[in-house]
Amino acid sequence: MTTSAMWRGGDRRRDSIDYHFHIRWSRCHPRTGVCMEPRDVAAGLAEGVESFDRLFSALWSPIGAATVKAARLRPGVHVLDACCDSGASAIPAAEQVSPHGVVDAVDLAESSLERGRAKATIRGVSNVRFMHGDVLDWPAPTGGYDAVVCSLGISSFPDVAAGTERLLRLVRPGGRLTVTIWSQGALGPLPELIHRAVVPERPRPADVPWLVNPLQPMGTQRLFRDWLAARSLSFIDVQYVPLAVPGDPDLLWSLVSGTRCRGLLDGLPVAAVERVRRRFTAGLLAEGRETIDFSVLVGTGTLRRVAPPRSPRSARSLLAVGRPIGPVPRIG
Repeated sequence: MTTSAMWRGGDRRRDSIDYHFHIRWSRCHPRTGVCMEPRDVAAGLAEGVESFDRLFSALWSPIGAATVKAARLRPGVHVLDACCDSGASAIPAAEQVSPHGVVDAVDLAESSLERGRAKATIRGVSNVRFMHGDVLDWPAPTGGYDAVVCSLGISSFPDVAAGTERLLRLVRPGGRLTVTIWSQGALGPLPELIHRAVVPERPRPADVPWLVNPLQPMGTQRLFRDWLAARSLSFIDVQYVPLAVPGDPDLLWSLVSGTRCRGLLDGLPVAAVERVRRRFTAGLLAEGRETIDFSVLVGTGTLRRVAPPRSPRSARSLLAVGRPIGPVPRIG
């Protein structure tokens, strides 16, 4: 299965693909609509993981830490980290809930999970379990998770709203959901630079779809808050987390070679990929930007508790409401 066959379709333009610069590949081919099993998706992940991890310290780690801070996890709770990758949020979450709390870190990419396990071992974190699986099919523990965290993962779902609702079904009543997305305007010129760099190697427009952020319409604090409120969450809080990454072409090339954008390079000869890289580097240097904006929004909310239904009144009690029972005594 090629990575180009993993671009998400949906009801958007056929000449565009969704991006979120996170190592997550969608499940359906945009033209045929044929969906893949998780094991087929995972097969396309491993080669991009190494590039993805080059950005760990500069990008994924601070975003993961901000996500966990906003989640306000308490010691002893049971947490699901959905789409955990190599542990940018799962490991700090495990540290937050220790010594008796547990984090289930779930991802489709076994290579990412192996890196996560290695990082947890180095940091001496033993209460995180990196497990292979699809979060959209993941079973809830008895009673549900106390908290579910998903950092930059929801845009990988074939249906973002339905996928988020699926995560909510894993949360116990009164538990919390924390979701991180890119803020509006984040990533700056990168999608266009990547597109321009690839076009000369793929003359057919259909072979170079535009990169589209599926969550752009809710990339402000107010819009994201409204979107979370529509998911039956209460006590919602949305934080803007500013983050700038050095405009280093070598570092930012990892976004192309280690994320969904790698599909644009699929099938190209090594020499062609190198030409794409040179064009990308030249375009980035021409922008003259010392840093690139990678700011995010972190939204949290509490799953509303459902009040138990009241016992229905009997017919006799309903008839008696407002009426005296028995004969009315005569006065005088």
